[in-house]
Amino acid sequence: MAQILDLDDWILSLYSEGEMRYSEPAAALDTRGSITFGRAAMAESRIHPRRVNLSYLSRLNAEPLPQPFQNARNHADLLYHHLLAVVEAHPSLTRDPVLVTVRSATTPEQLGLVLGIAEQCGIRVGAFVDRSVATIASYGARLVRSAEHVALEFGAVQGELCHATVTNDASRSRLREFPGQGLSQIQDGWVNIIADHFIRFSRFDPLHAATTEQQLYDTVYAWFGTGEPQGAITVEHQRETRRVEVQADELRRKLQERIGPMLTELAGSAAIYLGPNASSTPLLTALLRQSGFLVHVQSRARVLQYVEQHVSALINAEEVRFLRTLPLVPGQTFFANPPTAEPATARTSRPTARTLAKSIPGRPTHGLHSTIAYPIGGSELPVDLVGPEPRSGVTLDINGRLFTLIEVRS
Repeated sequence: MAQILDLDDWILSLYSEGEMRYSEPAAALDTRGSITFGRAAMAESRIHPRRVNLSYLSRLNAEPLPQPFQNARNHADLLYHHLLAVVEAHPSLTRDPVLVTVRSATTPEQLGLVLGIAEQCGIRVGAFVDRSVATIASYGARLVRSAEHVALEFGAVQGELCHATVTNDASRSRLREFPGQGLSQIQDGWVNIIADHFIRFSRFDPLHAATTEQQLYDTVYAWFGTGEPQGAITVEHQRETRRVEVQADELRRKLQERIGPMLTELAGSAAIYLGPNASSTPLLTALLRQSGFLVHVQSRARVLQYVEQHVSALINAEEVRFLRTLPLVPGQTFFANPPTAEPATARTSRPTARTLAKSIPGRPTHGLHSTIAYPIGGSELPVDLVGPEPRSGVTLDINGRLFTLIEVRS
């Protein structure tokens, strides 16, 4: 199976043989004669901002850098050096064609640059893969067919809503981009809240000193790895430890403010599939569920595992394509609108003691929770809790679990 190179402007990763071999921030530090990448570069981003570049993947082009590095003059140069560093640590990357997963909004010009840069590094690209479509397709047979599904994902500097139609495969139907609503802007908003607390309660502004500003950004960046913010935040300054408490509700309100247009665009959607970056964003899942959405969370490793196992067969290094139609994991299927009517004999011969009547068009038969469709009338969805006149598309909160009512015909 192919190795997977995930080119993401927040984290650049390499996945191979069921394991994450490399996963580091897309950050570059000019160390005067060489370039340092990843966490070591990110740890200097506020202390030496003129020597750190965090935008070479989100702004991938051949235009000169605002602050040129000694060994790099443009964003493409920085990606070239980063890929060389990955190849040096993982020589097997040059052995066979690789699959490269990218954000949905990656342009053809950027894909062309990546193709040329990878070739210079000895990497043969077998295909580019739309990561948001892969996020949806990774749920495979558990998806409702003949329906449109939406994936929410963040880059470093923008958000994306990718809509995919699911039939026998998952195919991107439309994409909506939200510039200025990426993870960096979310991080900035939370850092500002924390700084305001320090000023209010101790008259100390941690953003006025590079070392304490770096500590705040390091703290908030770490939240994206754990998925949860910590209430107590400390900084060290002149051998003194300063501490404040920040409530999760304040951070959630700021998150809601930063991604407000995305939430407005999602109005009317029943279920949302979170891409790897969105899945690791603290408080996002809770915010969406409180807003009435059924939320599906998928880790980066799980999405890349799906690509490794189910997309490798589509590699063609002679004709590199951007794959926006992807196969589903095989298994039992559910249809929102069946391709053919169910025979009357089949309907009447089945027991109906634990299900609502199937003869009413559009009437829900199941409740979708997470990735599983539970039958109405079963132990998880008793008829008395669903109500006498259920409607498809309605989301119910039953004992703290959200179920979206759907009509399922097999």
